[in-house]
Amino acid sequence: MRADLLPPCRGPDRALRARGRRWTAALLLCASAACAATQPPPGPSAPEPLARPAPPPATGALTAAEAAVDAEPVKVEPAADAEPDKAEPAARPESPATPESFTFSTDSVELAGQDQRVDVYRPAAVPAKGIAIVAHGFNRSRVRHRDLGRALAAAGIVAVIPDLPHFLNLWGNGDAIVELARKLEAGALGLPPLARSRLVLIGTSAGGLASVLAAADLPGLAGWIGLDPVDRTDTGIAAAARLTAPAVVLLAPSAACNLFASGRSIARAAPGLLRLQTFDGASHCDFEDPTNKFCQVVCGNSSPQMQARIRGETVGTALELLSLRVAPQAGTATSAQ
Repeated sequence: MRADLLPPCRGPDRALRARGRRWTAALLLCASAACAATQPPPGPSAPEPLARPAPPPATGALTAAEAAVDAEPVKVEPAADAEPDKAEPAARPESPATPESFTFSTDSVELAGQDQRVDVYRPAAVPAKGIAIVAHGFNRSRVRHRDLGRALAAAGIVAVIPDLPHFLNLWGNGDAIVELARKLEAGALGLPPLARSRLVLIGTSAGGLASVLAAADLPGLAGWIGLDPVDRTDTGIAAAARLTAPAVVLLAPSAACNLFASGRSIARAAPGLLRLQTFDGASHCDFEDPTNKFCQVVCGNSSPQMQARIRGETVGTALELLSLRVAPQAGTATSAQ
């Protein structure tokens, strides 16, 4: 294994990071076996082997995911000091993502010493309400959040969706998100300089882990949104405990592909948790759009209706987080185009 793909061991996280490397290697072996068995159609997308088996053994995780559906009732679990919801929350209305409501470009940005492709969706109306960085899952790409990018831009938020640089090193991807956030603060990608209080981080699956690691190192963010995040090493829990920004976590029911709702532990560690919401009937694949057949074979079917519901909730939550931030001091650049 190449040394540059291994996360650095720093301080008390050494043991957790070592566990993460061992688990990731096991996932890769399982992914290879699943790939050979299912023979998906050719294409640029690859599966996201995020499943784990029932405790021990630690092999055959992905094949077990097909039958792992532990349905839970839809519920919202607010923070202790938040007013509880009395009923299932209604789906947020989506802004129609028409070509007239946003513009799109694919640019390049240096992250972790490598040039990475990044999709940028800009609202047609200016100034924008803020910027959202969207982090894809393990072995996925920026393409998996095309529809979310369009919906964010249609609602007035610039969506910046990069290809993350590391395959195994999820901690390095967290560092890359921090690097990208700081570039955006300085005015990268042709966007005006941005106050950190106008920046939201969003991450799906393993991207949820990478983005919460980044959010912990970026005090003053507008907020963090985890979309069915996964965490096998407990580093996500440790990072969430250091968050200074509000947090919202959206989950599928407990199943192998979301490591049995491991995002619940991340959410409950966040001091500023606004809510933890589970979508009854959703699969891990519903949190990316578009998804692909490989994800559906491994992690369960998705539906356009559920994807739209989760997408609408994500956009509405991003707007909510941006509205919660206190207006920055005069003279601070806040607009994004």
